[in-house]
Formats: sequence, structure tokens, C-alpha cells
Amino acid sequence: MTIIYKHSDSKTMILCESCLDELGPLPGRWEEEPLAECSVCGEVDLRSREEMDAFHHDMTNLQWEEDQRMWEDHIAPETYNPQELK
Repeated sequence: MTIIYKHSDSKTMILCESCLDELGPLPGRWEEEPLAECSVCGEVDLRSREEMDAFHHDMTNLQWEEDQRMWEDHIAPETYNPQELK
């Protein structure tokens, strides 16, 4: 698992854990930036991206279910005729 860090004082200094270790201790504060890409080797945190994709999928399904319930609550099946909408 790769962890991506961003230098708090820089907008472009983003390093993965292995590049940060390889380049030695760099001064300043480093914060985890899970969805970024390493500036040196291009490594990404796949676990964080998979978690974000799963969260997005769950929220999309939840929204669809909520929309479906709202549709069923507001439109009675006996009065709904899709031919009238054309």
C-alpha cells in the first residue's frame, strides 16, 4: 500500500512514501494526500481510490433508492400511464 504525502507549504511537492524515504528527511510539515499522485514516480494510493469509488457507488445507489421512493410516493401506479408522457 502506497501512502501519498503533500508538503504543506508547497502546492506541487507531492511524494509517495518510498520517494520521501529515498530523498531523505525533508524539512517542513507533510500531510497525507490520499487522492494525489507522486510528483516523482507517479505512484497513486490505490486503496484510497478504491474506497472513494466504493463510497461514490454507495451514495449513487442511495440517491437512486431515495428517488425511487419519492417517485412511488408521489405517483400512484394506477394513474401512471407512460403513453401519456410521449
